[in-house]
Amino acid sequence: MRDEYIFETVPVFLLIADENLQIIHSNRVAESVIGPVDNCALRDVLDASSVACFEEYQRGNVPGGAPVHLLAAFFRRNGASKKIAGLVDMVAWPDGPPLLRFTACYDIRCGHWLEDLVLSEEILRGFVQTSSEAMWCIEFSEPVDIGLSDLEIVRQVFENDCRWLLCNDAMARLYHLPDGLDMNLQPVSLYFPRSPENEVFVLQIINSGFAVDNAPSIDFRHDGSVAYIENTVRCTIVDGRLVRMWGTVRDVTDFRQAQNRLVREAEAVRNILSALPDAILVIDRNRRLVAVNPSFETLLGWNGESFLGRDVQSIIDLERPLPGGRRWYGFDQQRWLTTVKTKFNTLLCCEAQISPIGEEAPDHFVLSLRPIPEPGELSCQEGCDDGGVCDGR
Repeated sequence: MRDEYIFETVPVFLLIADENLQIIHSNRVAESVIGPVDNCALRDVLDASSVACFEEYQRGNVPGGAPVHLLAAFFRRNGASKKIAGLVDMVAWPDGPPLLRFTACYDIRCGHWLEDLVLSEEILRGFVQTSSEAMWCIEFSEPVDIGLSDLEIVRQVFENDCRWLLCNDAMARLYHLPDGLDMNLQPVSLYFPRSPENEVFVLQIINSGFAVDNAPSIDFRHDGSVAYIENTVRCTIVDGRLVRMWGTVRDVTDFRQAQNRLVREAEAVRNILSALPDAILVIDRNRRLVAVNPSFETLLGWNGESFLGRDVQSIIDLERPLPGGRRWYGFDQQRWLTTVKTKFNTLLCCEAQISPIGEEAPDHFVLSLRPIPEPGELSCQEGCDDGGVCDGR
């Protein structure tokens, strides 16, 4: 009698069903929750979603296989639904096909606490899944030892066994997953592969104390295309081991590609300017030098880098009125002949041309200086007054 009491009062919810999902056994705890189940099938006491989970497990598993977690929604005697978190597995039955078993730790005296826990989990999961911000969580079933060197930690992050614990719908959309494909069931390495860029990303996490904001990484979408990502990451460390990483991601692919395009275009412009024989100066409205090409130094002898920020009036007179009384900082492109002072205190006769950058209230101008190769063609001595401005006529 004592042994029977000990086993009958164990707070375990137990249901066993046959291959047709007909319930063939239920213990006292189960019947205290859902009532007598004589001649009942799982379809009679579970919602459709839970029944589908049982059927799916039954089709793909055999006795002795790993159990799966299931949050099953049972119908109580009064018709209300009650969710119980437990394990589903299959057990061999000598008198027939394998049986389905649902087991859960459940004590009716603590039911309210478990219900609050389940409700809290549902609310948080619902918040994550419906968020427009892409959220993820990686769990390491083989925890990463963070007491080792940084490079060894990086290696373990990419090589230790891990899985997606949670990826929300926004995450699936960001990685262009087809409808019906669950990202949580895909290998982590498929979207977060080991690469030099991602190794640097993990090093950032390590160096920041395993909490980092807006850290860049390069991931791959489901179709194999590259995605430039900014990550906010937090980590769970237990006994010196990394067991979980989670965070949010922001797709910056369009911005990064535009930035790369601008870098390439800027490099192309620099190459073109470097090849031009004319001295090219970019100045602001105060005549200060902002940028210059190599020909500035070749033609005039001035060191371009040391001249940056200086007033170019010291080498070329821009304040004398141009032909027609115009000023150098006008809205139109202007061209004239002038002399330019070299580093060697000589005057070089040049054709000058200035153009504003931008159409409205320009504050930067491009000034090009081209030496006049043949003195007879356009004579500065004839057209200019003491190195001043002339129109070349």
